[in-house]
Order: sequence, then C-alpha cells, then structure tokens
Amino acid sequence: MIKLNEKRLIETFVKLAQTDSESYNEGAMQELVARELKEIGCRVAVDNAGKKYKTTAKGNVIGYLPGTVNSAPFILCAHLDTVTPGKGVKAVVKKDRITSDGTTVLGADDKAGVAIILEILRTLKEQKLPHPPVEAVFTLSEEVGMFGSKNLDCTKIKGREGVILDGEEVDSVLVQGPAVNTIEVWIKGLASHAGVSPEKGISAVEVAAYALTQMKLGRIDKDTVANFGIIQGGQATNVVMPEVYLKGEARSLVNEKLAKQTANMKAAFEKAVKRFTKKIDGKICKPELKFVAEERYPAVRIAKTHPVVKGAVAAAKQLGISLKPVACGGGCDANVLAGKGFTLPNLGTGVRGYHTTKEYLLLKEFFAAFHIALGTLLAYKK
Repeated sequence: MIKLNEKRLIETFVKLAQTDSESYNEGAMQELVARELKEIGCRVAVDNAGKKYKTTAKGNVIGYLPGTVNSAPFILCAHLDTVTPGKGVKAVVKKDRITSDGTTVLGADDKAGVAIILEILRTLKEQKLPHPPVEAVFTLSEEVGMFGSKNLDCTKIKGREGVILDGEEVDSVLVQGPAVNTIEVWIKGLASHAGVSPEKGISAVEVAAYALTQMKLGRIDKDTVANFGIIQGGQATNVVMPEVYLKGEARSLVNEKLAKQTANMKAAFEKAVKRFTKKIDGKICKPELKFVAEERYPAVRIAKTHPVVKGAVAAAKQLGISLKPVACGGGCDANVLAGKGFTLPNLGTGVRGYHTTKEYLLLKEFFAAFHIALGTLLAYKK
C-alpha cells in the first residue's frame, strides 16, 4: 500500500478547519487552497463564479497536475464552504477522531475532502507515482444551493470523470441522487364578507385544498416523492380568502418520473380551478392560477459497472472494505455537475454528525478515504 503521511494530512485538515469559510464567505478559504496548490506545484485557475452571485470569493478554484501516463484527466472535487456556525473553529485532535470545541461545526463537511485531495496531489509528486493528469476542482457555496458548481466555468476543465469527496461512511459510494423541481403556485380567488355573503366569494384556500386532495404526495413510488411545505394567505377571519401561495417540491431518481409527477400536480390545480368556477351575480367567475415548476438540479445516475465505480470498489477492497454503490434522497455538487456532463461518484470521508456542533471526523475512515480516492485515480485510464 502507498504510504500516507498521516501527520501531514491531519495538520492540513486542522489548518483548513480553522479557516473561516461559511457559505457566501469563502474568500479566505479560496485563497488558502489556491496557495496550497501552487506550493504543491500545480497550475491554478480561478473562474468567475463569484461574480454570478453574492459571495466574498472570486470563484471556484481549479488545480492542474500534469499526468505521467497517457490518459484523459481525472477529476478530484470537493466544496470549500461550511454551514453555520462555522466561524472561529477550534479543531481538537483526539486519539481516534477530530472534533470542534463544541461551539461550532467542525467543517469536515467538506474540508476533509479538500484535505484529502491536497494530500493526494502531494503524494503523487513526492512518490513519483504513475498517474493520469489530475484536475482538482474546489467549488463554492455547495451547502446553500450548489452555486459554485452551477456557475462553474466548464471550459477550464478537460476531464469529465472522477470522484467527489463529500460523504460520510467510507463503505459506500453515491451513484444515484434525485432530480428536484421546486414548485410554486399562486391562486387568486374572489374576496367577499365571510359572514354576510360568503357565496359571493371564491376561497383560494379551498381551491388549493381540493387540489391537494387530488394529487399524490409523500412517497409516490420507490424513486419519487413530493411535498408542499409552505402555504401562505389571508389577512382576516371574516374575509373569504382571495389569494393563497404554496411552495413545494417533487424529487425523483428518474427524470421521466419527475416530469410525470410535476405534470400530475399541475393538472390537480387546473382541475380545482374548474371545480370552483361559478356564476356570481350573473357573471362567470373563475379562480386564477399560476403554476411554476423550476429545476433545482438534475438527477445523478451512474452505473455500478462504470469504470470509476469499479475502480473505487477495487481500491476499497484492498483495505478490506466492501464498498457499496448507494442512492440518496438529497442533492449535492454531483447532481449539478451530472447535468453539465460530468460523471462523478461521491465518496465518503469519515465525517459524522455533520451540520451540527457535534460533528466529528473518524481518523481511521479519513485515512481510508485517502487510499480509496488515490487508488481510484491510479487505476483510471481513458
């Protein structure tokens, strides 16, 4: 097995963890990673993603390490931001794990991934290992909507395959994740005094309620779910509610199923509009409907037989780890980048309790993640 400088990997992680980089405020982290890449000997580029939305960072960081074998480039990817509270992190190194002091998150999501990538690059150079060209991609603002990957300048990246290091357990590799549509609905009824002439009004909330009873929500099938989580409307109890707003989402591992579910939800609202259309004072009055479905991110669907997945499984096996391809119900950079033509299975790094002040990083798994990612890279040739 290739020797890992465990002490240096831990030191790199601690340095990263103690650099403030909450979402939208990754400027210092972006500069640190760019410096680290240059010290390793990588060519470094920073795209203009930071100009596309409000953040202190200039853009996504891309490090290039030339290959020593003839192959397409292999991508290593992680994100630079953390959730809150992530300012003033104090990393505490213990015998088997690293924690924060309990007042902040640790930021191992995803600085563990960043540290592993930097150590892989150092190891490739120091040990002169035969390897394909490497493109190390560090994205911004993943935690708040994958804004870095959504605005990534793909012309700066030649490779299209590799791995993302942004997961928990090292015995699983994420190969499926859902496409998500955000759904917003505005219904305009007709106001009337609820105590004097309710029959002369059209209740927007009744229209909405009927529509919701006409559609499937919750678990639709093994691949698909849907939900409305926000409903707003009304200002007084004695007024037939004239307007209501709903916001929800639909998710599916299969794009066609997502399209079908979204269409069914729209059809239910259209049916409700017809049901509550009525004649008032001799005039036909029809509720107004505005239904907007917007793709939040596309699906990830990578075959278990894909060479990168097989390479990761083989690398894990050398460590005595049975790596299982899995699906999840959430979204990450892998989803967005899949929509841009990249194939990037997501590997775990050993983090637990992420997004909480009880977050910690298991060192045994942290070290194993390094070997799995490096082994996958070394096996790659295309």
